Amino acid sequence: MEHKKTYNAMELKTKHGRIIVEGPVPSSELKSLDFHEDLIAFRPAKQQHEAVIGIADLPEGRILIARDNNTIVGYVTFLYPDPLERWSEGNMENLIELGAIEVIPKFRGSGVGKALLKTSMMDDAFEDFIVITTEYYWH
Repeated sequence: MEHKKTYNAMELKTKHGRIIVEGPVPSSELKSLDFHEDLIAFRPAKQQHEAVIGIADLPEGRILIARDNNTIVGYVTFLYPDPLERWSEGNMENLIELGAIEVIPKFRGSGVGKALLKTSMMDDAFEDFIVITTEYYWH
């Protein structure tokens, strides 16, 4: 399957100022941005930044970010399901998982998560996917 990735962006006004929500962002750009130290829901921020960069390098991987100037303050990831998960057994090329979504505490409640998802779905390629997500209570 060819994974076409069309860049989209929107500006979001929050009580802490305007931020840019954009993506999919290539790994080369992710490397050049700072990753906020409060993005620690899944692993320490530095390691999560590296994980996000790695996902962006996958053919199917999509990373959308919320950016305050040059600092990533939120992100969402899309990629094939982990091979250990049952729903990956079908090897469906059009099945993609929302792997993670995270926003720093300062911007929570400002609609950043909603904007990340909205911007993600602006890409017409999502019409070709079945998108799944798991909602674990510890996240």
